[in-house]
Amino acid sequence: MKKVVLDPSVEIALRTLDPDGERRLLAWFDYLERWDTDEAVQRNSVPLPEMPNTYMLVTTTDIRIFFRIDGDTVTVLDVAKKAAILASGHRAGVS
Repeated sequence: MKKVVLDPSVEIALRTLDPDGERRLLAWFDYLERWDTDEAVQRNSVPLPEMPNTYMLVTTTDIRIFFRIDGDTVTVLDVAKKAAILASGHRAGVS
């Protein structure tokens, strides 16, 4: 299992969610802990070519999770809604 570390901006984002949204996001972080054995998480994670070892996890909701893997640590760098990503002009790999 990997250790999941949250960037301070992600901790702030968590505090803005309603209890159900927070619960769901924390569940996705639990899935990231099992990166090495969870084929579904690996399959739904899009590598970001401009940033080595960095991925965007396409969840079953409109949330996208950006994270980096360094050895046994997964660092969650950011979370965003799909609409916000599309509005920013980034479309590659977002589904």
